[in-house]
Amino acid sequence: MPRIRIDNVKDNPGARKQEKRRGRGQTRGKRSGRGHKGQRQRGIPPRLGYEGGQSPFYLSVPKEPYYAGHHLRRQYLPVSLHMLQYLVDMGRLNPEEPVDLTSLVNARAVTIDIIKKHYGVQLVSEVSSTVSFNSLVLSDKINLHCIILCLHCTSY
Repeated sequence: MPRIRIDNVKDNPGARKQEKRRGRGQTRGKRSGRGHKGQRQRGIPPRLGYEGGQSPFYLSVPKEPYYAGHHLRRQYLPVSLHMLQYLVDMGRLNPEEPVDLTSLVNARAVTIDIIKKHYGVQLVSEVSSTVSFNSLVLSDKINLHCIILCLHCTSY
C-alpha cells in the first residue's frame, strides 16, 4: 500500500458531483439557465439593497427624529473630579489659579478638536463601586470657573 502524501490524497468516489457544463456550442445550452436578457443573464449583479425597482426598505422606514442634526450638536468633553485631583497631585494644575479650558489643555487633561465639534468641558463626578463618595472631596481647594449655559435657549 502506498504511503499517504499530499499529492496522492483524493476524495471518495461520489463525494464531489460534476457541474453541468452550460453554454458550450451553438445549439446546446441556449440561454445557459439564466433566462432571457436582462441584468441577471449578463452576469452583472445588482447593488446591495436594490429590490428591483420597489422602494427599498431603508428608504421606506422613516428617519428617527432623535438623530436629526446630530452631526451639528456641540460636544463637551467630560472632566471628572478624580481627574482634577490627579492633575493637582501630579503638579500639572495649580490649585491657587483658576481652572479654565486653557489650563486644562495646557495640563493635557483634554484635547480640543474643532473638527469633532468640541466646544468645552463638562464637569462630572464619577462614582464607582470601589470608591466611596467621601473620597471625592478634593484635598486642595480649586477655583473652578464655571460657565452656566442656557439650555432652554439652545435648540438642536
